[in-house]
Amino acid sequence: MFKKIVSHLPFSPTLVGQLGFYAKRLSKEQASRRVGLILTALALVVQYFAVFVPPESANAANPRDMVQGGVWSSAQVMNVYDTNHNNIKDLFNTIGITRAELQAASNNYQKVPVRNEPQYMWSMLPNFSAAQGEKSYTTPTTGGGSRTYYFVPSRVWGDFGGYNWYGAYVGHSAKIGWFAIDVNCGNLVTQIVPPPPTCPPGQIGTYPNCSVPPKKCTIPGKTHLDEGDPNCKEEPVAACTALKIDKAGNHYQFTGTADAHHGAKINGYVFKVYRNSKLVKTITSDTPIATYVEKTPGTYKVVLTVTTSLGEKTAESCAKEFIIPEPERCDVNPSLLKDDPRCQPCPGDSTLWIEDSKCAAEFIQLKTAENITQNVDATKITANGGDRITYKLTVKNKGLAEAKFTFQERITDVLEYAKMFDNGGGSVVADPNKAPDDPSDKAKLLTWPEITLKPGETQERVYTIQLLDTIPAMPTGRSEATSYDCRMDNTFGNTVSVNVNCPAPKVVERVVSELPQTGASENMIFAGIVASVVTFFYFRSRQLNKEVRLIRKDAIAGTL
Repeated sequence: MFKKIVSHLPFSPTLVGQLGFYAKRLSKEQASRRVGLILTALALVVQYFAVFVPPESANAANPRDMVQGGVWSSAQVMNVYDTNHNNIKDLFNTIGITRAELQAASNNYQKVPVRNEPQYMWSMLPNFSAAQGEKSYTTPTTGGGSRTYYFVPSRVWGDFGGYNWYGAYVGHSAKIGWFAIDVNCGNLVTQIVPPPPTCPPGQIGTYPNCSVPPKKCTIPGKTHLDEGDPNCKEEPVAACTALKIDKAGNHYQFTGTADAHHGAKINGYVFKVYRNSKLVKTITSDTPIATYVEKTPGTYKVVLTVTTSLGEKTAESCAKEFIIPEPERCDVNPSLLKDDPRCQPCPGDSTLWIEDSKCAAEFIQLKTAENITQNVDATKITANGGDRITYKLTVKNKGLAEAKFTFQERITDVLEYAKMFDNGGGSVVADPNKAPDDPSDKAKLLTWPEITLKPGETQERVYTIQLLDTIPAMPTGRSEATSYDCRMDNTFGNTVSVNVNCPAPKVVERVVSELPQTGASENMIFAGIVASVVTFFYFRSRQLNKEVRLIRKDAIAGTL
């Protein structure tokens, strides 16, 4: 249109009016495009903060994390290792992950499927029960002490907060094979359970209970002595050679014989009397003869030890036995006399002795939940704000002996969306398993006084919680996938899960989490293209408006 008006203007001066209308339209178009340019610039600023200063979940760290806040770069991974943060370097050295293998892993970011079985998730604190497969691993530390970590099969975590993958740096160890570092929490992930640490060279035992074995004497005939024993040297010999036992009613006479040669001396005699392999009497004498009175039935063994200048000496020939016939034995334990106070049957099985290993308690735990507001099983519906849910904890002693039991319920996950309405006689206390340096008070435990359960006895505990009127829209934790996941989970024998009707922001959170992942470079390129297009059309409108003003000026002046 601009070209048409300009080309016909010298021949038709009346087109000056149309030119004025076109000039006004260009001014409005220029103003609209100026607004578009400003909005595009603001969008670029927002994009900058989204890319280079990403928001972090308020629930992004957990005391179970090896690195609170996670690890988001190769440099951060290696810095955590080199500074031995939370003794991670000590752990990796123990299980067999070298620095070079970790360096290679830190440059290999992958999306790891949660169901990549077998797969073990490691953490700083326990989160599940031993029955669910959680185990501990104690490793020596650089400072000379030790530290305990925990690992559990990934399947125990369920659906992992609705995500089927997690971001991780993936590597391979020559010793343990595949491993990964979860970027959200810095926790180690392995496909095998590493062997336990070994004791340092020169020590024996099972870590951390290691000790230095005493060195033995190398002189023939004295290898049973320690190297530092004063008798570990070439010296004259002394020996216990014989023991004789004479009986007269309840009186017994012990006569010992010993030899000493080449300067060795006999200093005394020690007679030890054992009944049924238990020491009952020690007689020390300067002479080889000792007397003993005994009438208690049993099998007796007398061991003579001769005290010499070379130490204590004994021999097979210096050990003799004698028997005093036993009276009637205990029916449930023949090793006891019938009148022995310990001769008692097992309460749950009269054929067993009360101290038999089979005479033990066995606790069976069960948990149920009912939404009393909606009058239905709480696990089969979605709970709303203000709903009351009653949990019933049941324990039965299926064993044969009575034993003490303490009702305990971890309610940390429940209290994210609810408050205690009726504690059922229990007390809400801090969870003793949280880290000592954890300042938070989120970890809670509901506990009742200790009780004694008889065989076959069943007891219950009931408590009620009430969901908050306004359900929090707290984002799901990155390292703790079960935190603020629109579900309340707790375990007492079995795990009970109650779905919560979360607000719209939580739905948006789930949808956003499933959007395609794009990198920072792709986003900036797209934004740059949009800005270029908007800028071009703005300046084009500005140029056209300027040209129209000049033409109108020339037309009015009569120079056109």
